[in-house]
Amino acid sequence: MIANLPSYLRRRVGTQILVVLLAISALMQVLQLLDVTTDVLKRDQGLYGILYYGFMRMPSILVTGLAPAVLIGTLLALHSMARTLEITTMRAAGVGVGRMLRYLLPLGMVLAIAQFALSEAVLPDADNELKEWWSASAPADDTPSRLWASTSDGTAAFDSISPHGRQLHGVRLYKRNPQGLIAHRIVAREAQWNGKVWVLKDVVEIRIGEEGIMRNHFDERLWEPNLRPDDVLRLNVDHPHLSSAMVAEVIAGRRAGTLPHRYYQTVFYRSFTAPLGVFVMLLLALPTACLLPRSTNGGRAVATALVLGLGYLLFDGMVAALGTSARWPPLAIALAAPVLFVAIGLLQLHACERI
Repeated sequence: MIANLPSYLRRRVGTQILVVLLAISALMQVLQLLDVTTDVLKRDQGLYGILYYGFMRMPSILVTGLAPAVLIGTLLALHSMARTLEITTMRAAGVGVGRMLRYLLPLGMVLAIAQFALSEAVLPDADNELKEWWSASAPADDTPSRLWASTSDGTAAFDSISPHGRQLHGVRLYKRNPQGLIAHRIVAREAQWNGKVWVLKDVVEIRIGEEGIMRNHFDERLWEPNLRPDDVLRLNVDHPHLSSAMVAEVIAGRRAGTLPHRYYQTVFYRSFTAPLGVFVMLLLALPTACLLPRSTNGGRAVATALVLGLGYLLFDGMVAALGTSARWPPLAIALAAPVLFVAIGLLQLHACERI
């Protein structure tokens, strides 16, 4: 029996987590679709558009809902096992809560890898495709505001962009001299991506120097910044979903970004620390296994685990938001919540083992 216990415990907890994840994802999906259905129908996309929107939003929903699902699923599984005296039998056989944690670590590893894979390989592409589809189906009278980007070749502004991001209209480029004054301005009717660089058309170039103002006109001119079509599609997104490789390219200057450099450093570290939330939730939920089936403190223990789990999500979000503006070290911002709540969980686990 003891030999089969690890796989049995992982199966019980894993199944419950999956059920809760599906329930949370379905609820979040319904709420999002209720909010966006009117806009989708205005774009004449019909039922197909609603289903497509929901499908493309699913990776983001799964990544967001996984940590709460681990917390609630583990609590439900342990509570069910406690009611049937399975937890009591396990503890009587010498299987403490610490050993249960070791049994569940492979399950946490699988879930953390799945979350990381979704965030790195699926979510950025799905988010970009959804943005492209949304722009392509925009009503004709939906005029976007001017977009700005900080590129390796200066500051750029665009009156509008094509749905696929490969064509820019009303392009303006500004370059500054060492004193911070604008010394070079380029205005182009449009820019087209040829697969490697941008081709500016109907270009007017103005240079301001000590010898005066020089004005030139070109039918075409190549523009080679670190701005790519997929970067263009993210310009009007407040917090775009980027993989760690994309963020590393932004930090290195090989890809354009619209947010402060410190923000991308923080996102880079958080892309690796975010999966730790799965282990934090497992750790916070496990002390409920110490309670006896008829204990009067059962409700209090479950409530404590829920408050701590939700507190972890809230604290992590607050540190990420406030830490960047307060100029905290990016690595400290990424590790603050996991380290603090792992310490809390281990203290609870130690107290639980003494019961």
